[in-house]
Amino acid sequence: MMILAYFAVFLIGLYHCFNEARLAWITRTNTGLTIFERRAYILKAGLALTLALLAIGGLLQAIAGA
Repeated sequence: MMILAYFAVFLIGLYHCFNEARLAWITRTNTGLTIFERRAYILKAGLALTLALLAIGGLLQAIAGA
């Protein structure tokens, strides 16, 4: 039963990563941002997406038993 709780927390975190990346990507098109803020939002979106993809890769490795 404990594994289901860990898996639920993992899915919530994965959802949060993808949602954060989506919001940062949308926010970067705001016209009131400086070039530095725009780059920061692009970096934030990229890092959140990378973290989510690496988490999926780790889950696949755990399933395979590596």
